[in-house]
Amino acid sequence: MQIPKSLTRAAMEGHGLLGVLFGAVIYVLCLTGSILVLVDQISIWERPDAPAITNLSDADIAAISARALAKAQQAGVAHDIYMQMPTDELPRMTVYGYDEKGDHRDWNVDAAGQLMPHAETPWLEFMLLLHFNLTLPGAIGRYIVGIFGTILLASIVTGLLAHRRILKDAFRLRWGGSRRLTNADLHNRVGVWALPFHLIVALTGSLLGLAGLITIILAMVAYKGDQEKAIASLLGPQAGTDTRAAPPPDVARMLRDIQRRAPGATVTQLAIEHAGTVGQQVRIMVAAPLHLARNEAFLFSADGGFKWRAGLTDGNAGMRIYGMITPLHYGTYGGIALKIIYALLGMGLTLIVATGGNVWLARRREQGRATPRLERLWIALIWGQPLVIVTVALLTLLGPVPAVASYWAMTTLCWTAALAMPALSTTARFRTSLGIATAATLVVHAALRSADDPTILIIDVGVALIILASMTRAFIMQRSAASAIVR
Repeated sequence: MQIPKSLTRAAMEGHGLLGVLFGAVIYVLCLTGSILVLVDQISIWERPDAPAITNLSDADIAAISARALAKAQQAGVAHDIYMQMPTDELPRMTVYGYDEKGDHRDWNVDAAGQLMPHAETPWLEFMLLLHFNLTLPGAIGRYIVGIFGTILLASIVTGLLAHRRILKDAFRLRWGGSRRLTNADLHNRVGVWALPFHLIVALTGSLLGLAGLITIILAMVAYKGDQEKAIASLLGPQAGTDTRAAPPPDVARMLRDIQRRAPGATVTQLAIEHAGTVGQQVRIMVAAPLHLARNEAFLFSADGGFKWRAGLTDGNAGMRIYGMITPLHYGTYGGIALKIIYALLGMGLTLIVATGGNVWLARRREQGRATPRLERLWIALIWGQPLVIVTVALLTLLGPVPAVASYWAMTTLCWTAALAMPALSTTARFRTSLGIATAATLVVHAALRSADDPTILIIDVGVALIILASMTRAFIMQRSAASAIVR
């Protein structure tokens, strides 16, 4: 496929500009997103002692919802109650109670259906905040992430247009020669081989991040500025405003109704909105069999009367597409095997961002316009961010620490250290530090958590030994190369 040279030059300039200006944030989003694909497995790893539920009937769900309402009312956080159901990959049930200001309390549910103190996962919560909000408060962080998702999508498209021989060079990999050519080939080949995945993840990430802004635009265009109608078109009717006390909703009747409307569907989430009041309603999300849109939504009044169905699996084209966005972005529609594939492809996208910066910096060096400080800062980003993320995990294991403040303090420290280090030693020192920090995290985690699950000991110690063996091999090879140069 031949692309005109003028379009190639324009695309290359645009692609390079986008990469240089926004590469750091996109790298962090790709790195954290690749890790968070395995969010259920990370939750189990971080807190294997959390209560587990392997069997949950509709009667159990109804009984637990009544207990959750009573518990949330007692704690003063019963304005809205959310229940996250157990799955095969994460056999845990969590209840969240929110007050009108957004403050909340969380509980785990044990095998007997009783609400227990929540098993905190501070490192996982930090990672979610970093990926979804860049640690920024409120909706602004989510909007910024959505904007960077759009920028990533634009970078992928311009990168595609910038390669005039994209099919001819699809399997070309120059390994062992010029570092710039090796990085360029890695950048281009991984980009081509996993192009559908990259496009899907960038597009869906952009839509998820900008969902709030899209709703506002939809309200202005389709509903003449009526934001409530726009929200109702996507989320259904809102709960009533009558705050008089009322008994718990008839959840058992709702669950029977869902089985009639969607036989075989499994409940994934249940929300009681304006709980315990006359205006309350219940929103139930289910995983419908054989549908990519894993969450179909049903809305019921407090007495169990059916109010609304989202149509994420059988509605109009717009609602079906809307229902596919989240599963496509997170890879939740194919079990653990698909999640592993998503994680590997996500790491490939992270590699594309890293090698893209490497190529740009190397090209400047070859042109006599080297920027040593910027090169060291880029190394501090590529190797320093994994180091910082792992170190935050270690700190949260050792005790209660402000994860966000620790992250930004260590990120600043990495950049400061990179500027003070000689260029030739920057990468080696960061890689060594990352290996040591990762091994230390695994050993500490094994010491603290292996009593709760013996499998944890095998996993942690095994991976730590692999890391230390790899570091030892790299050190020996480096010393051998240095001795050969001396001789």
